[in-house]
Amino acid sequence: MQAMQYKINLPADYQMDIIKNRVSNNGYKTDKFQDLLFKAYLITEKDSTDGSFTNSYCPLYVWKKTEGMTKFIFEGYFDNIISSFGWEHIEIGVTASIDLGESFSKSKFVLEEQSDILEQRSLKDFDFKTTKYAGELGKVVIYNPDKWKYVTFTFFGDKPVESQDKKIYTILHLSLGE
Repeated sequence: MQAMQYKINLPADYQMDIIKNRVSNNGYKTDKFQDLLFKAYLITEKDSTDGSFTNSYCPLYVWKKTEGMTKFIFEGYFDNIISSFGWEHIEIGVTASIDLGESFSKSKFVLEEQSDILEQRSLKDFDFKTTKYAGELGKVVIYNPDKWKYVTFTFFGDKPVESQDKKIYTILHLSLGE
């Protein structure tokens, strides 16, 4: 499986209700999208209770097959992002592990943790170290050998405890595939 995410940083005075309304009116359009495992419509809001210093819109997709991802990018669906926000860079990664609990669909928050994959003689026994949190509803680990990094996305129903070195997103909508 592959994952993709584009991170759109928005001005400090951006009215985040624009994004919230956009997702409220259109989020369902990716429900049951071809080859999609899930899409989490993620935002951060400056000076909100999530402790963020920026406004951003950062949807995260996990695809079961590349055909669905290719369809999304090249058959007009991504054009809405281009026309609204410009030519955005899409980060692509490979899923190392996916653990979606029975209550995953009730997720309201995501904690993002980035880690480096340090140079070493062998990757044979490499351990994607993750933290187990109370109340987690799911966890996805995505790696990118082009950057030698991996990212852990942990999903929660209730807002996790804030941390200086971790980003907390609010989920506006969670689209699930078939």
